Amino acid sequence: MKTSEILSRINQQKNGQAGTDFPGKQIELTNLAFPAKDLNPEPEKTTSMITKVTARPNPFFTSITLDVVCEQSRHAIVRMFDMNNRIVKMFGWYLVKGTNVTTINELNSLSGGTYFVDLIDSEAKVLYATRLRKEAL
Repeated sequence: MKTSEILSRINQQKNGQAGTDFPGKQIELTNLAFPAKDLNPEPEKTTSMITKVTARPNPFFTSITLDVVCEQSRHAIVRMFDMNNRIVKMFGWYLVKGTNVTTINELNSLSGGTYFVDLIDSEAKVLYATRLRKEAL
């Protein structure tokens, strides 16, 4: 599945629309954003493909670094959203087998508060989700 198709599925999901996997067959896309009460303060691994994820620093000011260790190479999408489920950052990331590192920059314009970061696979399945705190400057 191409990154554009993944983004289309996520946008459909965000707008509460049904998507199609097979011609003529409708499926419901569930909302991947979690209410704050449903997330543990500790990061949680949700599939065996991802063996380790570190999101740092927490709290953050202007950027976040993600370290992801994978058992196999695959495309993923990183989403960052606020308490109102508004996506503030989203980008595609090709994860290779082994260690992967990326930085989410330009976060200084965000208000102080709680934000969520998750990794989604090509089937729009959440591979990893965590909660981070933005400190006001």
